[in-house]
Amino acid sequence: MTKLYSCWLILSVALTSVTYGEEEILFPVTQPKDDWWSNTIIYQVYPRSFKDSDNDGIGDLKGITEELDHFVDLGIEIVWINPIFKSPMYDMGYDVENYTMIDPIFGSMTDFEELISEMNKRGLKLIIDLVPNHSSSRCEWFLKSIKKEDKYDEYYVWRNASNQDQLSNLTITPKPPNNWLSKYGGSAWTWNTERKQFYLHKFSDKQPDLNFRNPEVHKEILNIMEFWMDKGVAGFRFNAVGRLYEDKDFRDEPKSVGRENWPIYYSLDHIYTHDQPEVIDTVIEWRKFMDDYSKRKNTFPRLLAAEAHHHVCVFSLRYYFGDENNLGAQIPFNYHLLIQVRKEDLVDSVDRAIKFWFEVIPANNTPNWVMETLDTDRISSTYGPEMVQVFTALKMSLPGIDVTYYGSEIGMENVYVRPDQIQDSYDSGGQRNIESRDFARSPMQWNGRSNAGFTEAKKSWLPVNPNYYKINVEEQKKIPTSNYNFYKKMSQLRRTDTLKYGDLESYNITDSIYILKRSLPGHETYLVVMNFGSETETVVLSTVISRLKKKLHVYLGSENSGYSRSDTVSTISIVDKPLHLRPQSVVVLTDSLVKVDGFKNNAFSYRQYTASYICLLCVLLLTGYYVGLRN
Repeated sequence: MTKLYSCWLILSVALTSVTYGEEEILFPVTQPKDDWWSNTIIYQVYPRSFKDSDNDGIGDLKGITEELDHFVDLGIEIVWINPIFKSPMYDMGYDVENYTMIDPIFGSMTDFEELISEMNKRGLKLIIDLVPNHSSSRCEWFLKSIKKEDKYDEYYVWRNASNQDQLSNLTITPKPPNNWLSKYGGSAWTWNTERKQFYLHKFSDKQPDLNFRNPEVHKEILNIMEFWMDKGVAGFRFNAVGRLYEDKDFRDEPKSVGRENWPIYYSLDHIYTHDQPEVIDTVIEWRKFMDDYSKRKNTFPRLLAAEAHHHVCVFSLRYYFGDENNLGAQIPFNYHLLIQVRKEDLVDSVDRAIKFWFEVIPANNTPNWVMETLDTDRISSTYGPEMVQVFTALKMSLPGIDVTYYGSEIGMENVYVRPDQIQDSYDSGGQRNIESRDFARSPMQWNGRSNAGFTEAKKSWLPVNPNYYKINVEEQKKIPTSNYNFYKKMSQLRRTDTLKYGDLESYNITDSIYILKRSLPGHETYLVVMNFGSETETVVLSTVISRLKKKLHVYLGSENSGYSRSDTVSTISIVDKPLHLRPQSVVVLTDSLVKVDGFKNNAFSYRQYTASYICLLCVLLLTGYYVGLRN
């Protein structure tokens, strides 16, 4: 009996140890994801700024085709292109005149088809921006809607003036239907003198909102989707999805509290123009249409990515994913590393942003991580050039999808644009047009030659950053410790089973040191140790992380870290080569140095392995017990 008790005591200790380990795990991966997008990098191309092939100073489709091997070299699998549809370009393509035509600035449909063909040869997939919330005011639909022609009468959101009954008096000025505001400043309503009604525009008055309460509008969007899927597009990133609907009763929005000094748009709490209940039904409709298309055509599943409101809450996030019976977006974009991280509180705010996403993302869905966009500052300009590799390691070691904005791989910085050079005023008009969004959209820096190799024209559409002579792809390819090669090595690391399927643990041990641990039983473990501070820090890793080997190998160190591949550090001693991490640097450590570019999808999940381990332990202990009884 004593032996049996001892047997179960040992087993209970083992189970307690396993349970404790699971409690530390921030994101356990329960099963390998076989979806083609699950562990990929999505590379965002701003087409005007990527590569100019015809020397007019503006990037185009042929330019992207010319540089496809750039994506292959970096391990990119998905390319996302911002709007290329025919447009007056008042909002740089987000004001669409014709959804099935390529704007001549970017080339022709033949150029697009060639791009798809060349991408297919390289195993690359293309997703494109689709702007469903609004069109251009030059769109044929809107022009016909003004005239109330046929089915187009209710394609847009039209409302009478609040004082419509007084307008027979020509001296009376029409008053908007309610207090709704445009994101671009001023009222969200503009009076049309021909139709004698107001139309809604949540953005510019040149971007009238489509009426998604009209079934004909739904049909138009589905037809557009099918058109581009027939062309070979692998998916869509739907812009401004949260704004598709507005309150059907057109009620005034309440005042915001504590935002008196903010731009006027934020003076209201937008409860009637954001995330209305009908939005998810439309997202589900799109997803079903895309899934049915793939089945009907016997082809790969398409990807639905949604740009939801940046300050997404728990409810609205789950809302965009849908549920197991009504699938929504595979990827609602996650901007929390972009909007929640604060320079004065880097470690804690980074940790909070990561944990928030894992707390609210529904089970069995794929995380994604964004830190730069075409509307926000570049990392090097926000945190300094030394931090580029730190944030590269952070973002690319997290589970799921990394979203890379063009130029991030070389650490491109904001560019200064003189007032006379501005192409796209911030928010494209309204009360905030004294600013510009151009700072993060400068031409890609390919080499140190004229205009950074972006164009052979005398002048590019935006000025090239003057630092192009030293920050460019060609130069950085030659330097083993460059941002480019650091990015490439992290991209290779993402192919390992550990980073694709392994568990994630995080440790914010000081105000400066932040650690991510990726582990998978039976495979190598990786520690990403980051110093966000301004002083060198000595870290004895075993004091904060259990079950580490006494020595770890350096897989990769940032240029300023002082470490290189195959260096070793002690995890237990402060005397014998502990980790001394310089300020604003990062080191990726591993318990087993292996080649990282040939891994296959053969991993067990953490729970699968744990269950197997416990079962084996039970068998061994019980066998020992019965052998003991017989003796």
